[in-house]
This record gives sequence, C-alpha cells and structure tokens, in this order.
Amino acid sequence: MRKNIPMLTKLRRTATTVAIAGTVAVVTACAQTRPAPAAGTEPLVISQSTNNALQKYLGLIYPNQRGAFAVSADGANSYTFYCPEIACTPSLFGSIAVRQCEGLSGQPCYLFYVAQDPRMAYTVASAKGVIGRHGIKRGTPTEELPVMRHN
Repeated sequence: MRKNIPMLTKLRRTATTVAIAGTVAVVTACAQTRPAPAAGTEPLVISQSTNNALQKYLGLIYPNQRGAFAVSADGANSYTFYCPEIACTPSLFGSIAVRQCEGLSGQPCYLFYVAQDPRMAYTVASAKGVIGRHGIKRGTPTEELPVMRHN
C-alpha cells in the first residue's frame, strides 16, 4: 500500500493540471476585449507617464514575451499583466489587463500590446500632461503553484 501513495499523488497532480488547463481553455474562449478604434482613425495619444509604463512593461516581458498592456481611452492610464516564465496562471493576459485598466481608470480601455506586438497605432504626447494611474501584476508561474511543487 505504501508504494501506491506516490502514484496517487502523481495522479492527483495530473488531474489538477488537466482541470486547470480545461478551465483556462473555456475561459479563454469566452474572454472578450474591447475592439480597438477603427482603422483609418487618428492614432491614440498616450501620456508620457503611460509611455514610461509601456517601456517598463516591454522590459519586464523580455525575453519570454508573455504579457499584455492595456490603455484607457484617454491614453492617461494603463495596466500591465505579465508572466516572468513561459507558463503562468492565469493565462488570460489580455482580458485581465483590460479589465484591471477599466477598474483603475473608470473608463473604457483597449488592449494596447500583447507580448511585444502593438495592437493599435499611437503617438506619445509632447507635453507632460496628467500622470494618470498605472497598475501592474505578475502572473504566478506554473511551477510556483502548490499542485506543481515536487516534494
């Protein structure tokens, strides 16, 4: 009976991993982000403080390129959600960044960057302008999850 305990532990870990992956797949399929302004419109003007937050985001995701950066409609506020490793939970970077940005700013937000890819045209304001609010959150790498730790 003693030899079965490690096998049962492995089975539980595998079942938990499969359950998490299935949940993430379903939620990802249902996740929605606000569409970016239509093509042909003027580029979004972001504040200098938002540009500073963007540069910090781009530095955080290099070299793994896992994350998302959302910006409020007025360009003054932003939210970063990133993963320092290859796999993190939750893995819905875009929808989390947009939702948190909207909560932080109290206005609609757009998915601005996914990984290192811009999702819309933008320019940086020449005047310093408002500081705005900028949030950041690190995802939990999969190997840091309690079910994934090997004791």
